[in-house]
Amino acid sequence: MKTITRLLLLGIAFHFVSCDKDTVTEDNTNSKSATVATLATTPKKFLFDATKAETAGNADWVLDADTNPQRFPTPAQSNITATTSENFWRGGLSAWGVALVKLGHTVETLPAGTAITYGGTGAQDLKNYDVYVVTEPNIRFTSAEKAAILNFVKNGGGLFMIANHNGSDRNNDGYDSAKVWNDLMSTNTVKTNPFGISITLNSISETTSNRLSATTDPILNGSQGTVTQLKYSAGATMSINKTANTTVKGLIWRGSSTQGTSNIMCASATYGTGRVVAIGDSSPADDGTGATGDTLYPGWTELTSHSILHLNASLWLAKL
Repeated sequence: MKTITRLLLLGIAFHFVSCDKDTVTEDNTNSKSATVATLATTPKKFLFDATKAETAGNADWVLDADTNPQRFPTPAQSNITATTSENFWRGGLSAWGVALVKLGHTVETLPAGTAITYGGTGAQDLKNYDVYVVTEPNIRFTSAEKAAILNFVKNGGGLFMIANHNGSDRNNDGYDSAKVWNDLMSTNTVKTNPFGISITLNSISETTSNRLSATTDPILNGSQGTVTQLKYSAGATMSINKTANTTVKGLIWRGSSTQGTSNIMCASATYGTGRVVAIGDSSPADDGTGATGDTLYPGWTELTSHSILHLNASLWLAKL
């Protein structure tokens, strides 16, 4: 009842018109992020992972940069209004989280030390969420965790996979995020290469406008606007395998590349009844604020398309 009341009050207080996807323009400076649309009539639950050293070294891939990010970021998200700024929370992903709450959804963190499970009885079992967001994991998933994640997607969940460039091993355990994701997809007990995606162990920096031309794609042309560019600031590209997964497709490629099965910077796929989106760089999601001492990068506002891409993808993963 509290959630319904909050949504009704917010709906009365403010009503936003979504971006006109035919008139969105880019700005390479600190442009505004995606315009927030009308509150969701079907609120979804988004779970952001913090179990895989997402705050190791200079990383800050959490909603709220507490010493150990807790399940519910503070202050409480029920206090977020139309004018709340992203620094309401302090993590590098706070802008993303605040934007989702403004759309009427709820966000949580899976704290370090919490098991990644699916089909269990725990309060934070993946079955209790619509979308699982994992930004630059730096510790390998266990065999049980791999099975949980893949079965979550197979049975209807959404998985947002974000990697980073080769060699970005924040905790010096021999595995950076590209290798962690490849390990999940290549070595598990559910299905080899279930999504048809593999992360290339490379590092590129460039801004590209080489996007899939289809105007019907809901990630590139969604309720939050039209994605026209993507900037990598040291990220890893991807390759796709349509034999492994017939639904996988590239969405954005390197500027000089043909729109084939390699040199991909953003991809999507379905698996079972679930959905997957993959981006090979964490910089576009970074809002530039976080724990004291971390050097962060304001990628979220650097290009208007960055927030639009992540929000459209989030909503698509949640089947909205």
